[in-house]
Amino acid sequence: MPSVHGSARHEVAAGGHAARGLVLGASRRSVLMAALGAGLASICGPVVAEARPMASLAAVLDVLLPADDFSPSASALGIERDIADFVAESDMMTRLFLAALDWMDHLADLPFRDLTSAQQAEVMAFMETADFNAVPGRFYHILRALAVEFYYARAEAIIGLPLNATPQPEGYPPPWG
Repeated sequence: MPSVHGSARHEVAAGGHAARGLVLGASRRSVLMAALGAGLASICGPVVAEARPMASLAAVLDVLLPADDFSPSASALGIERDIADFVAESDMMTRLFLAALDWMDHLADLPFRDLTSAQQAEVMAFMETADFNAVPGRFYHILRALAVEFYYARAEAIIGLPLNATPQPEGYPPPWG
């Protein structure tokens, strides 16, 4: 099977019509990985020496998507496992996540997961406004996009929300009696 780059060159040389099929035929997962991973090589250094599992990832996700009256927290749905599996598909994404989580775990005497809620919120607020081309900012925005994607793809995340079901296939009832 030819590489994507090789086949793209061949298709563009053939008039470009088939090149559109590469993007349209790509899986949602591969397009998401390519978009989110763009430019990581420039900001990610070597992999963290002690590449422990992403122990604080669940706590970070629970700051972004906490439990409320309508839906469970991200960790209650196991979103951290989904994200860890997704990230494992890319060396650069893994390096980013390990570097960022290691940085977060060494900001204080305690790892991020053991900080108070106020301290966790303060760290996340800093990361939200950090430069996108620095590890904290890039990590925050990629993690937030992945968290929302994986969280709301689960029926359990929206089942308690006061949403009206779509009226299709029957349509809306007429305004007359």
